[in-house]
Amino acid sequence: MLPDLERKLLRIIYNFWTQRRRVPTMKELERTTGRPQRDIVATLRILEQNQYIQWPDKSTLHSIRLLHVSTPVQKPMVRERRGLRSDIEYWTDY
Repeated sequence: MLPDLERKLLRIIYNFWTQRRRVPTMKELERTTGRPQRDIVATLRILEQNQYIQWPDKSTLHSIRLLHVSTPVQKPMVRERRGLRSDIEYWTDY
């Protein structure tokens, strides 16, 4: 399990990529995380050391590539029926 800021940065980068097809800028990362640039850069280096991202060109964020991101599995919402029978059960239940 990743610490909070590392997990948050990874999620932000992943969401930007899936929704906007680009990596966020430093200003966008500062705004969304509420952290200064030095904390963000240090966290990105930790993510790179742990092989979650690749960051070959440290002068720009555009070279960041995601390597390993686990997406949470969402269970389908199923509502429990209470006391009411569906029409199909009425016609097929003898």
